[in-house]
Amino acid sequence: MKTKNPFLKFIFSFRMVALLVLIAAAAYAAWWYFGSKKEDIKYKTTEAVRSDIRSVISATGTVQAYNDTIDVGTQISGKIAKLYVDYNSVVKKGQLIAKIDSSQQITDVNQAAATLASAQADLQSNLALLDKAQKDYARTKELSKRDLIARSEVDSGVSAVSTARASVAASRAKIAQYSAALQNKQITLAYTNIYSPVDGVVIAKNVEEGQTVAASYSTPSIVEIARDLTKMQVKINVDEADIGGVKDGQVAEFTVDSYPNIKYKGYVKQIRLAPSSTDNVVTYSVIAVVDNKDKSLLPGMSANVSLILKECPDTLVVPNSAFRFKPVVQTEAKDDGGGPGMMRRKQNVASVTKPTVYVMERGKPVKRNVEKGVTDGEFTQVLSGIKEGDRVITGVDLKKDNTANASS
Repeated sequence: MKTKNPFLKFIFSFRMVALLVLIAAAAYAAWWYFGSKKEDIKYKTTEAVRSDIRSVISATGTVQAYNDTIDVGTQISGKIAKLYVDYNSVVKKGQLIAKIDSSQQITDVNQAAATLASAQADLQSNLALLDKAQKDYARTKELSKRDLIARSEVDSGVSAVSTARASVAASRAKIAQYSAALQNKQITLAYTNIYSPVDGVVIAKNVEEGQTVAASYSTPSIVEIARDLTKMQVKINVDEADIGGVKDGQVAEFTVDSYPNIKYKGYVKQIRLAPSSTDNVVTYSVIAVVDNKDKSLLPGMSANVSLILKECPDTLVVPNSAFRFKPVVQTEAKDDGGGPGMMRRKQNVASVTKPTVYVMERGKPVKRNVEKGVTDGEFTQVLSGIKEGDRVITGVDLKKDNTANASS
């Protein structure tokens, strides 16, 4: 029907525009309400498999010679006259390895020997005087019995014998004293020769020929000898939080930077009770022994150590990320910015109070309470709650449009 009234034409046009706006708003509301119910999350999943897993304590340490090393020093001061060993020299117990200039010590020995000889000569002289005094006393005593001499002569003879005997005793005491002094000088002279106390290998040479060493307050180190490089030990620094899990005989595996592809295996020999504190961090020293028959390990190497706490072969494991995954629970609430009756989606993270993983069943995540076992930091043993082959959820991939909507 046609109308020529302008006012009616305006009313008709306004109603048409209003109707189109209402239709568009209804379409948008329907898209928002029903479109938001569509699944727009793609889950990352992985299969629960059987594998070997073990729990370890990670620590660092230093490779050392077995039973540590021995510092061979000198007990006297002097100049190094001769050094018979060098780095890596193989030595035997009792082998001469160094000699200190002995000129002064030889002079002291000769002087002590001369003093002793003089004391021995004095003894002989005093023995002769004693013999003469005893003979004189015997004659005087005989004459006194015949009343040929005075009684005082007999007393003088007794005194002379006693004096001679005292002189002999003093000479013998001096001989003992000078003999001890000579022995002391001879011992000091012997100290100028330095011998190896053990069989081993020289791993450090601390002096050179011609160098003067002073032994006034401490024993200077000449060389450092490792007894046996076919067996080594690793001094491991274990944090106080982990020391409770370390036991004697525990397996220790480690690598060194020189041979990163070689895994050395030893065992814990000793847990030292003396703690060490650095910047309020308390550590304990653990000694692990390892065979080194090929002598590839050298003293001083840094070791990256794994102390094996527990090993579980052929057990069910899942990635640790499966335990960190928590699904988003979607609820509905009124839209504060929309009109009456408009609804929007609200996302909440599901609460988890027990060890839980989610598995995919019929395209949906299903919660499973599980019992956890040991972990190696990447995977965790599952004792119950799921079975081999279940696909556990480790994360989500949001669609691009959903990500854009979320960001906007």
